[in-house]
Amino acid sequence: MSRSPAIPELRADLLAWYRENRRDLPWRRTGDPYAIWVSEIMLQQTQVATVIPYYQAFLERFPDVASLAAAGEEEVLARWSGLGYYRRARMLHAGAKAVMERHGGRVPRDPAEILALPGVGRYTAGAIASIAFDLCEPILDGNVRRVLSRWYALDDPPGSGLDRTLWERAALLAQGPDPGDLNQALMELGATVCSPKDPRCLTCPVRRHCEACRQGRPEAFPRPVPRARTRTVQVAAAWIERGDKVLLERPAGLSPFRGNWDLPAREIPATGGKGRSTGAAGAGEAGAAGVLARELERDHGLEVAPEAQAGRARHGILDRRLDIAILPCRLLKGRVSGRKNLRWAPLAELEEQAVSGVTHKIRRALAGRPGKQPV
Repeated sequence: MSRSPAIPELRADLLAWYRENRRDLPWRRTGDPYAIWVSEIMLQQTQVATVIPYYQAFLERFPDVASLAAAGEEEVLARWSGLGYYRRARMLHAGAKAVMERHGGRVPRDPAEILALPGVGRYTAGAIASIAFDLCEPILDGNVRRVLSRWYALDDPPGSGLDRTLWERAALLAQGPDPGDLNQALMELGATVCSPKDPRCLTCPVRRHCEACRQGRPEAFPRPVPRARTRTVQVAAAWIERGDKVLLERPAGLSPFRGNWDLPAREIPATGGKGRSTGAAGAGEAGAAGVLARELERDHGLEVAPEAQAGRARHGILDRRLDIAILPCRLLKGRVSGRKNLRWAPLAELEEQAVSGVTHKIRRALAGRPGKQPV
């Protein structure tokens, strides 16, 4: 590292730029710590454009901590449906209950008490404390990590203590007037100017403070984290209708899907063998149907008759790419009512169920098939 930015001048330049250029986002129009908390949880691993309508609808239904805490988990998850990573919703729900029990329904001001809430990590606690309560608390997310790494030309390898150093630098930056705006400005700069590839250095409001820009190699910072190799997983998914309803399963570790409820689905084991195809493609449609039928009988006592494959869908979950064979099935035998991991969901209300994006993809894929179309 050749030099360090002068913090007062850097803060002034960054804040002036932010106030002139910040995006008009709904969570920036409020000082309500609960609403800011909801936005920060939703924005984890999810793009801003995707979050906006969910955020607005969620707050319309749960406008305060008390209404969220009083709701049932199923309704909370249903309102989260489509955002994915449902553990976030469960933790937010648990956090609201904790606020009611420990803090009389008011989100605490003390950063340590915020951090003690279920599902709240150091970043989220810092965001709530600084934005809602104007406290000089730091934040460090992916955007801020990239910005700071470039300003200070830090290219330490992952796991070498780099995050500790970046938290220290973020804490220094947070000291001063308007820490909430300062933290949001850091995130905004990373999201709109200091991008991972092709950063807009010529229009950056703080380029005079940036060592990586001075060196002419901003993309060298931070050092890339080796990504896990993506693997393709063959999956068979069942579409089982009864009248105007479709069968959903609570995955509970049985399914490759990750929703609170989803279409019944099973991974097709690789067949192995040198020179041989593996998975559903290698086993063929009959093999995929056989695996699905056997496992639904084993796991739920359901006897199903898979019909001809009706299409395919693809879906990414972390380092896995699911290649999904969609199999309409007839339910020949078995009980659904009263089973905790099975339910009939009205097709017309599927958008309101706590299903993952993959179930919606399958539904759309089936919508164009000849004959009966899902609602």
